[in-house]
Amino acid sequence: MATATEPRPLADLEQDALARVEAEFARRARGVKPWTTGEYVDRIAKVHAHYEQRRQWLRMHEQETAS
Repeated sequence: MATATEPRPLADLEQDALARVEAEFARRARGVKPWTTGEYVDRIAKVHAHYEQRRQWLRMHEQETAS
């Protein structure tokens, strides 16, 4: 388990972001303008895309520092 000084694994951060999207979806479902299913899926896809870009960036920069 990561401490306050250790960074959290990227997978954990991604799961937290997905949980926030789901919480927002549930909150909006009780409101006046709920998200459509398409909006929900788009938000989930954006989270996955963001973390995939981050993984690619980290892989690229790990190779540069190893050189």
